[in-house]
Amino acid sequence: MMVLTLLFCLLSFQFQLPFVFPARNISLKCMQDTDEFLSDLNSVEPKEYALRMYDSVGKLGSNVLSGNVDRLGSYSECLSTHASSGSFRGRYCKLHMQQDGADYSVAVCVPDSCAEEDVTALSQLDILRFRNASFLAPSLSLFTTNSSSSSGGGVARCATGMFPLDTFAAVCLFLTLLGLALPVAGTAYVAARGWGSDHRASPAHGEHSATYGSLPLRETERSGPRNRTQETVGLSHGSLPGTLSRGKRFLGAVDHALKCFSWQKTMPAIWATKTPGSTYSALNGIRVLSLLWIMLGHTGQMTAWLSLDNVLDWKATALKNPLYLCSGSGPFYLGVDTFFLISGWLSVKSFLKMQQSSEKGITACIILRYYFDRFIRLQPLHMYSVCFLVGVFSLVPWGPVWEVPQLHLDGCRQAWWTNLLLLNNFLSVRNACNGWTWYLANDFHFHLMTPVMVFVHGKSKRVLVLLGVMLFLASFTASALLTLAHDLPVAAPSEASEEAAALYFSEYYTKPYCRFGPFLVGVFLSIHMHSDHQASILKTKAQAVLGWICSLAALFAVVAVAHAVDDPSGARPAAAAVYQALHRTLWAAALGWVVFACHQGYGGLVAQLLSCSIWSFLASISYACYLVHPIVILLYNGLQETLTHYTDMNMFYLFSGHCLLTFIAGLALTLFIEKPCQELKRCLLGSMPAGPGTV
Repeated sequence: MMVLTLLFCLLSFQFQLPFVFPARNISLKCMQDTDEFLSDLNSVEPKEYALRMYDSVGKLGSNVLSGNVDRLGSYSECLSTHASSGSFRGRYCKLHMQQDGADYSVAVCVPDSCAEEDVTALSQLDILRFRNASFLAPSLSLFTTNSSSSSGGGVARCATGMFPLDTFAAVCLFLTLLGLALPVAGTAYVAARGWGSDHRASPAHGEHSATYGSLPLRETERSGPRNRTQETVGLSHGSLPGTLSRGKRFLGAVDHALKCFSWQKTMPAIWATKTPGSTYSALNGIRVLSLLWIMLGHTGQMTAWLSLDNVLDWKATALKNPLYLCSGSGPFYLGVDTFFLISGWLSVKSFLKMQQSSEKGITACIILRYYFDRFIRLQPLHMYSVCFLVGVFSLVPWGPVWEVPQLHLDGCRQAWWTNLLLLNNFLSVRNACNGWTWYLANDFHFHLMTPVMVFVHGKSKRVLVLLGVMLFLASFTASALLTLAHDLPVAAPSEASEEAAALYFSEYYTKPYCRFGPFLVGVFLSIHMHSDHQASILKTKAQAVLGWICSLAALFAVVAVAHAVDDPSGARPAAAAVYQALHRTLWAAALGWVVFACHQGYGGLVAQLLSCSIWSFLASISYACYLVHPIVILLYNGLQETLTHYTDMNMFYLFSGHCLLTFIAGLALTLFIEKPCQELKRCLLGSMPAGPGTV
């Protein structure tokens, strides 16, 4: 039978029989199934399955001049189609075409017996035709001037639905499920113990302890040093350490770990609307608003990668108009520099608390403990977010825009260890794992300087000022020289060439020596505000008004000047370099004034808005929200079967939905991972001053 089939194919090629094609580079099964499909499609009365397969092929739509060049077709229709003979079903593939400098893709539906190499050969031989019209017609030459002829066939990439679940993905999925199971188990365990202890207690005296959930408050009230020490070593029932067997010690450790992961332990810390002893509540409002600004920028940027059918309209509107500064999070994510300002401010506050708790002042032990505390503060949730992305992305049945999720998944397979070591801002930047976490690496590297700054301040304020000036100048010089050397863009890297945009991210945007300025502003502001003998700068309302005018003018100038100096032609390289060097630090300094004025009582309505209680709750889950919000956006975009049309209203609804899902996911991750890990750390290492805030 196989010999007859080969002979038939050879004769058909020799005599040019219709709908039969040469066997070059195409598997036999694919040849047979494709011939059946094309014959049924081009018959006098086409069969329904063949029409459905052809109907799912990508067709050229309208609005091509605004960027609607990708033809995604109908993913679900293709996969749901079965041949009437039962020998094959539809397989969705995309042919990546290049013509006159334009890259676009055309979806085709072929028999599932065809591999990617087979589909590539079918397109190059122009076999896929309906009524003598190619599936790939018409070409983009209709919309280009001085166009060459048709580009011919392209390279095929076929959708697999779910990505392969290899060992790495299986381990990440296991850790993801474990992180979800432990809090549930801990909550159930504490509830069961509380229920059992209530039933065992004698009701004769009529005493019923108040409870939060099922954890008796009488236990939480016994929080002295003696009880914490006993919890650390896993004691129970008042036994002495020497009398415990290994089994009892193990059970005691498990008991205490489950309590740390229970929601009865972690929920009160999240729902508390005010931090005891805090007088800087305006920071919460600034932090949350900066997070929302970044999420809005990521909503537009990540959607524009492969998911807009009028991406040129988005670039012309959102990137070039200063009134749309929210869509790009300012001149490229100034909200991140706000995070660095807050982190620098909190780092000094945290280290000063640790210093005050030490009788010997600043010692090597205190410094190392501060570094370790910061590392442990960042990494559990950071690495869990990596496992979460890999685990979830391996289970999701992706649609026709699977390339971006696959890029992120492959990046984590190759570069997860750079995240673990917090070196992802230097290594594998272009193929990063969770690319938005470069911020955490920079933040940790900045914290390495905080003990040095505080130590120098204690020795000599003049030396501290000199050191600060040198660090500022070094950061400014590095940013300016890199901008000149690589001709980097300023406000809108997406408008630059692909190579220039890649250099912007890898050589400037993610490097700590270029982003150190805002953190330094936060450090110096915090040192001044926490000084025992701080000088009173604001003495009159006129000074406060002048400060507000200068601050608002600086914020406006940072945004407005960006669009004046960001010239794609490179006509003003010196102006672009100076702006690149100064604008992020100037932005942080202007916001630093807002923090200082609110603390001094000159904030007015701004201070009241930034100090609302809702910000305190959202700030408590902001770290988890920052880590998870790009995953939410990628999931949404990757599951779409059609392209999104850019309008302001559509983007607003996308942003609103992403915010809601992000806050829900952030709350869950805070309850499941972040707070339990902090409780476990406090129990194992003893009571320590609160670590510096993250986001």
